[in-house]
Amino acid sequence: MAKAKNEPSSRAPRVAIAIMAAGKGTRLKSKHPKVLHEVGGKALLSHVIASAAKVVPAKDVFAIIGHEADRVREIVAGSGVNFVLQAEQHGTDTPSWSPAKPSPPTTLCSFFPGRAFDYPKTITDLRDFHASKKAAMTLLSARLEDPTGYGR
Repeated sequence: MAKAKNEPSSRAPRVAIAIMAAGKGTRLKSKHPKVLHEVGGKALLSHVIASAAKVVPAKDVFAIIGHEADRVREIVAGSGVNFVLQAEQHGTDTPSWSPAKPSPPTTLCSFFPGRAFDYPKTITDLRDFHASKKAAMTLLSARLEDPTGYGR
C-alpha cells in the first residue's frame, strides 16, 4: 500500500506545523477573533488547517489558541488537530509552543499565522528546502512594497 502524500517516509524527520491562532485581531476592529472570520463559508483557520493537513497528518498540526480559545476550538474541533493554549497574548513575537517537546534533529517545526490562506506548496517547499540544507533553522519572509497594516 502506498503512503499518503502527507505521511513522512521512515527516513524523513517528523514535521510539525504550528498555527498561530491566539490573537485578537484588533486591527480588524471586530468582535470576532481574526482566525474565525470567514472566507468562502469557512473560518480562516479552517483553510490554514486544510493546507497544513495536505503536508503533514492532522495529528502533527498544532493550533496555538488564546483569545476566545473555546470558540476557536469549537469551530475547528472536527479537524483532528491539537490545541495549545497560550494564556497570555503579547503578539506574534511570543507564541508559546511545547506540545511535543521537539528533539532536533528528528523534528522540524513550521510556524504559520492563522490568517494565512491556502499554501500547501509553500509549506512543502519550505520543509524540503530546510531538509536539503540540513539547516538548524529556516525562515521564510517577504518584502512588500507597502507593508502597512501587516503589524510590522
